[in-house]
Amino acid sequence: MYATGTMLRQSAALAADIEGLTGPVASRVGEALATVPGEALRRVVLVGSGDSHHAGRAAQLAFLRLTGLPCEALGTQQFLDYGMLGPAGPHAATLVVAVSASGSSPRLVTTVRRARAHGFPTLAVTGRAGSALGEAAGREVAATLGLTERSPGIRTYQASLLALLLLAVRLGGVRHALPGGGPAAEDALVAEIAATADAVRATADAADGPCRELAARLTEAGRPWAPLVFAGTGPAGGTAMYAAAKVVEAAGLPAYAQDLEEYWHIERFADPADAPLVVLAPPGLGHPRAAELAAAATGRGRRVIAVTGPDDTALTGTAWHTVPVTGTAREEWSPLTGHVFAGLLGARLADRLDRTPFSGGGPD
Repeated sequence: MYATGTMLRQSAALAADIEGLTGPVASRVGEALATVPGEALRRVVLVGSGDSHHAGRAAQLAFLRLTGLPCEALGTQQFLDYGMLGPAGPHAATLVVAVSASGSSPRLVTTVRRARAHGFPTLAVTGRAGSALGEAAGREVAATLGLTERSPGIRTYQASLLALLLLAVRLGGVRHALPGGGPAAEDALVAEIAATADAVRATADAADGPCRELAARLTEAGRPWAPLVFAGTGPAGGTAMYAAAKVVEAAGLPAYAQDLEEYWHIERFADPADAPLVVLAPPGLGHPRAAELAAAATGRGRRVIAVTGPDDTALTGTAWHTVPVTGTAREEWSPLTGHVFAGLLGARLADRLDRTPFSGGGPD
């Protein structure tokens, strides 16, 4: 039986998971990459569905910046049908990273087997060692949590994201592409990731009250606002996809993610004019446009919900509601704190509507 209490407990456990997983997963990443021809690679593709795809989108910037390689995050079916068509060149130069918390997604297992048969080096990021996906890939990084309670993916999402970020760091080390270079640079980046546990803990503590209040405000008219639009770009684009998924899974409400600029080109014209807009605005390259769009949307009458640092007055000064997020050492790690509010908001909305996770959408 799914319950929102499980979602809240899992959100409270996120910081401890980072503390417990970073070292072991970093070691497993090193072992998995030992047989990958890192310096010969010319491309990385992160493949998965649902939360696993969202984690890939959120981690994409880390691969771009730390490995010096082009990186794409593709859905499972998209890669299966089209991802093996190009670009021109030997398939051995493209590392395919398949992500699945369960390690048993049949479609992804099929995809990895086909990619491997075509000559792609493949690696699985899973939540269970010895999984079918790991066997199909031939290389596996298991971020195991020992979960016993069923829930929409919260701890499992973060574990997949953490493994991907550590994979980007190690691959950058193998390719001698890290800023500063050498093992010391790699160790420093792993230490930075481990240190995000403090920021995740602070975010969980600070965001729950505002998420509870936001859930009340979004349902105060006797019916919930829907659909909810989550707007972000860069790493926050992946976080926006994940956040929309938690609202759908937990509360059964329509929700979706949109790129910041695409929102301005399309959804700003949608009625009603005062519909809520959740703007994800972590520090980084996308922040100036996020602040600009939030102000413009407010000016058009939108109820802007800013998910950002508590001192980010560029957004908090005019926002209809603010959910605070503690910052990280660099933009690449920002999804580790940025995603924390999503499970909290989904659970609080479900509680307000007297719903249980995965109860929407009719019978299976």
